[in-house]
Amino acid sequence: MGLLKMMSGGLLSAGLLAAAPLSAGLAEEKKMVPPPPYQMAGANTVTIAVQWDAATVDKLLPAGLKAVDGHTGGVNVYTAPNGFGLTPYSAAYAYVSVQGFDSADGTKARFILQGYYGPNPGVAKAMRTHFGSDVATGESSQRGDSQRWEGVGMAGGREVMRVAVKPKGGDCPSIGGTLNYVGVKDGHAGFALMQIPYIGNFCAGDPLQLTLSGSDGDAFDSLKAVKLLGGGQLKNGIFAFTAR
Repeated sequence: MGLLKMMSGGLLSAGLLAAAPLSAGLAEEKKMVPPPPYQMAGANTVTIAVQWDAATVDKLLPAGLKAVDGHTGGVNVYTAPNGFGLTPYSAAYAYVSVQGFDSADGTKARFILQGYYGPNPGVAKAMRTHFGSDVATGESSQRGDSQRWEGVGMAGGREVMRVAVKPKGGDCPSIGGTLNYVGVKDGHAGFALMQIPYIGNFCAGDPLQLTLSGSDGDAFDSLKAVKLLGGGQLKNGIFAFTAR
């Protein structure tokens, strides 16, 4: 699989533009979100593709789920201001690609090793309830210029992730596809599956920094990146989150 395709996979979480951006006000006012499907638009992501330490990742995977050879995966920090259901939305998470749940275009599925979603606590709750993702409440932000673009994940007033890439410049081609994220739902046999069709413009970059700041015993505390494989930005992304 080419680097562009692999990164576009880890990069995103994508879909179709909602007809009316009603959920943001609902989420902020009532701290509740509706059930899926969800839509997001105007998403921007900073991503780094990673080869993880195999022994560490294997301990974090649920029984019956195997990482791909090489234990590749990545980290994403992204925001989506517009859409329906979860927006305004932000996330910072680490994932590993896994066997057995490929998307229709052959992209390997992903398992979220740890993540922080928000800023509304209902976002993280929806991810756990509907998609079986073991994530907590947090938020993210991005900033940068033509020399450095970085994303920061926060939880409980503490920085938990910082990633940075150096943009390569040049064209940012339009990309699209479908990503599958595997989760574990309490009380259900087998695995949950979140399917994310997406489109956006991918701007390639070189990885500059990946820092995970975990608490004792959590995944961010133990995860080790063996190698940074590539980086970039997804701009103007449009995503959908659907449960299968």
